[in-house]
Amino acid sequence: MEKIKRSIFFWTLTLLFFVIAPSLVLYARGYRIDFQKGVFVHSGTITLKTNPENAQIALNGKLEKATASRINNSLNISGLIPREYRLTVSAPGFNDWNKKTEVHSGVSSEFWNILLTRKEYAKTAYAAGLVEKFFISPEDKLIVLENSQNETVFINILDIKNDAITQTYSFPDWQFIPEERKENIEWSPKEDYLLIPLQKKTLLENKAEMVFSYFVINPEKETFFNLNEFLEKENLKNARWHPEDKDYIFFLSETDLFRASITDKNDLTLIDRDVSSFDLAENGVYYSQLPNELVFRKDLDGISGKNQITFASPKKNRSSNEKLIVYDEARIAFLDKDKNLFLFNKGQHQEYLQKIGSPVEGIQFSDDGKKLLFWNTNEISVHFLRDWNVQPFRIENETKEITRYAEKISNVQWFKDYEHVVFNVGSFVKIIELDNRDYRICNDLLTTGTNNSQIVYNHYLEKLFFSDPAKENGFFSSIDIPEKTNFLGL
Repeated sequence: MEKIKRSIFFWTLTLLFFVIAPSLVLYARGYRIDFQKGVFVHSGTITLKTNPENAQIALNGKLEKATASRINNSLNISGLIPREYRLTVSAPGFNDWNKKTEVHSGVSSEFWNILLTRKEYAKTAYAAGLVEKFFISPEDKLIVLENSQNETVFINILDIKNDAITQTYSFPDWQFIPEERKENIEWSPKEDYLLIPLQKKTLLENKAEMVFSYFVINPEKETFFNLNEFLEKENLKNARWHPEDKDYIFFLSETDLFRASITDKNDLTLIDRDVSSFDLAENGVYYSQLPNELVFRKDLDGISGKNQITFASPKKNRSSNEKLIVYDEARIAFLDKDKNLFLFNKGQHQEYLQKIGSPVEGIQFSDDGKKLLFWNTNEISVHFLRDWNVQPFRIENETKEITRYAEKISNVQWFKDYEHVVFNVGSFVKIIELDNRDYRICNDLLTTGTNNSQIVYNHYLEKLFFSDPAKENGFFSSIDIPEKTNFLGL
């Protein structure tokens, strides 16, 4: 009898070994039992990177423990049975982020740009008084604040760190230029000068006409002068600072493109004629030349190194080009006066010269040159200029509509990660993600008392600045976004 018991015990252990051992091996290799199907399946993983970093992760409403990576501050949930899950990311005081996601065998479903927005942001107010428009300096130290009162334009310079107005300039009888001219105050690259475009009514030959002028402010000397009068030229437009030399500007006079010194009026170079638009880069001045709108480049001295960049017109018999935006010689955007957007793109697979949108109000390349953001008063879209081999995958020469509203959209701009877009709709300041898996998450960041108040997101300071002229005595503030992160998870 005892022998029979030992035999049963031995064979039971043997049977358990042959059942459990393969299961342990399969488990170690990433296999799991799918109880719905009653079979072993190769498990999948969800990898995500969140801001803030201390977020909680839930799958189908159940909190999950994620493994943290100090290499890139990502989180991993492994050993998941392949199927659809409801992924929720949450943190106290923040709006939840949630999407449906498919987990596949042996593959990681990746979400690298999960941004949780606060339910309410703390606002930093600045001692700025009434602010209608503002412009942040290239080195992120100063902000020009613009307002008008009693037919006088006031220009204040705010020191961000010390929260103090350091200088004030007034321009009696002058006004802001209209939005149609699409020109703004521009800092020189090292914050040495300011270029202020203004207009005023004047009587010419017994007829009231609007005169446009540029004023150059020297903050160090606290002086300014009328650039048109200094150069003895009228009808200047699209004035831009030299990207390296603070004493030079580029501008159009009718269709002539010039390079001019702001210290010596005789130092004036005609770069070329029949120019519809131009843009500046570190390696030269790019310009579109009539009648075919072919693009050429010259060195920044305005004389040497003329090269033809494009060899075909975007379209026949179109209106002249109004704006040229150059990322590099391989990526150039054209916006004509009929608001048609054309793109020249030497892609990874082929060369394109095509219309990608209409009507279009504004355009902005991403910092890496792989995306082009463009918009009008009701829609925001993104065109992908290169393949994107990280989830969510993107294809070269593909355009995606990001969002649309019946109400007016304004102040559209990239967020820090170039995977979100910030914009206004009425009194709401919003942020929307590009990732359209399941759906695009869009959240309100704040509300203002004035519709379409100016907003500017500064990538370096990680602050969203905004004005609210409807507030008593004006209101100029900022919020911090995204949340501060640790280095290597420490």
